[in-house]
Amino acid sequence: MKKRIVLSALLGLSLGWNVQAQSNGELSTRLENGRLLVDQQKYELAMAELLPLTTAATGKTYAPDAAYLYSVAASRNKKWSEADKMLTQLISGHPTWGGLADAQYLHGYILFEKKEYLRALNALAAIQGNTLQDEVANMKRHYLLQLPDKATFQYLLRQFADDATLSKTYADKLVSGWFTEQDRSQLEGIVNRFKLDRSYLQRSANIKKNEYNVAVLLPFQLPENGVRVDKKNLFITDFYAGMLSAQDSLQKRGVRVNIYPYDTKNDTAQVRKVMELPELASMDLVVGPIYKSNSAVAAKIAQQRNLNMVNPFSDDLEVTKGNPYLYLMEASVATQGQRAAAYAYQTFPKKTAVLIFDSGKDDTTFAGNFRRTYTALGGKVLVAQKINSKTGAGISGILGNVNLKDLGALVIQSTAQNVATNTVSYLEQRASKVPVLVPQAWLEHPQISLSQLDFLEFYFLAPKFIDAENPTVQQFRQAYAAKYKLPPSSFTYSGFELMNYYGRQLQENGYAAPPKLSGVQPGTFYQGIGYLNNATAKQTQDNQYVPILKLENGRVLVVNPVF
Repeated sequence: MKKRIVLSALLGLSLGWNVQAQSNGELSTRLENGRLLVDQQKYELAMAELLPLTTAATGKTYAPDAAYLYSVAASRNKKWSEADKMLTQLISGHPTWGGLADAQYLHGYILFEKKEYLRALNALAAIQGNTLQDEVANMKRHYLLQLPDKATFQYLLRQFADDATLSKTYADKLVSGWFTEQDRSQLEGIVNRFKLDRSYLQRSANIKKNEYNVAVLLPFQLPENGVRVDKKNLFITDFYAGMLSAQDSLQKRGVRVNIYPYDTKNDTAQVRKVMELPELASMDLVVGPIYKSNSAVAAKIAQQRNLNMVNPFSDDLEVTKGNPYLYLMEASVATQGQRAAAYAYQTFPKKTAVLIFDSGKDDTTFAGNFRRTYTALGGKVLVAQKINSKTGAGISGILGNVNLKDLGALVIQSTAQNVATNTVSYLEQRASKVPVLVPQAWLEHPQISLSQLDFLEFYFLAPKFIDAENPTVQQFRQAYAAKYKLPPSSFTYSGFELMNYYGRQLQENGYAAPPKLSGVQPGTFYQGIGYLNNATAKQTQDNQYVPILKLENGRVLVVNPVF
């Protein structure tokens, strides 16, 4: 034991001597090397290069800079504990270092990522001056909106009673669904103390109105000298025409909705300008914008102004993260994976599945959600294999080791034509009747006939399915074509369903921020729309219904209808 202690001491002395023996030039070079490695996103190498410089032996000149850069590299590498430990050492050991505020800001971010909310708020509260105050407020709001536990939030409020951002965010959480009548006095106190808009007190209950206002932010791209529409932008006018058709339909049922269009021209500056207009405060719903960069800007402002907003086309649930006022009209890719898993487990007798998915982000997201849901329900995923359809289908190599006769379900998440044709060919050769869940796009591949898919046991996930044989669809198509001299497109139906659904919800439930939305119910053209997750009994931020189709004697049937 004594020998081990002595050896440890000698190693410590040796390390200190080596660092001290390096010249200032050598230390400076290593520091710059570490900085370069961080810039090159080589975080492991950067941490290894910088760690020896973070000791006290390098003095005040190099140690704090090296410690900060090390922490940046560790945080970008998601090594939160290493970054936390190094920043704690830096802040306590170098209290007069010029970059202290940046280190405290980074520390707050890392602690929030670790979900250590009290320490994070303490780290940020230590920042002196006003240079980072806006950034600090935005960070706190972002992470606190994600805090799911009301009791923890109330504890933080007691510790930081004077924190305006914390209190306002708690008020937002209350009106977003946490509010009970017992919270009224506390909410009133926050509104009065921090001079918040009095509408907070109204939004704690639904507000019924005679009419509702909807702002529509779309890149209409209308020329100044007329209303000529570019064919490339026709989907926008189709979508808007669908909204106007729904407005007329709602009016006939006594639901009055005023629609206010704003041409954003796919310009971020224009989106910001519109979102900051005073008149938007009177809007009960904002539809759009649609493009990712513009939508992100609008969503941030909507969150700050407590404006309900729905993205009509996105199926990426990540865009709603931390923003309780932003909703998706479509079922997200994540929800599609969950609904597919639930259907497979509940429908097919054998509770086993093989999961094959393409390498794209959406396919990977779908697969992860399918696997987690299917396993949680009690099923077993025998194989979960990623493929790259651009370099080859790889289906036969995977399925060659699978006993299809004893398999509950085969799930293939890829829209690539080579994957579809290879799968169909492989299953036909074996006359397989294993249930196969695939995207709706497989119905549209020209190299695969409907009779092939009918013979095999294929099920198709079809989030935007419109039944062309439905009499309501046929009547609408005729009326629309007579009015516009063009048939309705999928975007027309989408615009109609969005306006019709949200208009009815406003009429039935009144205005609230976030909106109060129903569970799954039949749409006019869509098979179903709803925002209640039956498993958790909580309101979600994307449509929870995903139609699943099957061919039977040449006819397309919905096998999971909404009743």
